[in-house]
Amino acid sequence: MKVLIVFYSMYGHIYKMAEAVAEGVRAVPGAEAVLRRVPETLPPEVLQKMGAGETQKAFARIPVAAVDELPGADAIIFGTPTRFGNMCGQMR
Repeated sequence: MKVLIVFYSMYGHIYKMAEAVAEGVRAVPGAEAVLRRVPETLPPEVLQKMGAGETQKAFARIPVAAVDELPGADAIIFGTPTRFGNMCGQMR
């Protein structure tokens, strides 16, 4: 069973949650966890001013999600911070 975990994280909190979910998936025999990140839409200079530039380097190695990966997954888990009660703009 392939579980696709798609996340967006500015400061690394949602990334840590996605890693924890992936660890749980891997604990299930026959389950495969696939981590994918949503690309950042903010310019690097804005991220630096917000204090998120260095943090995002921690998960830059994770491939960016592609729409064509979704149908091949048996389950999809989305991780997103909230903005005024909704998902963040990067996830839309």
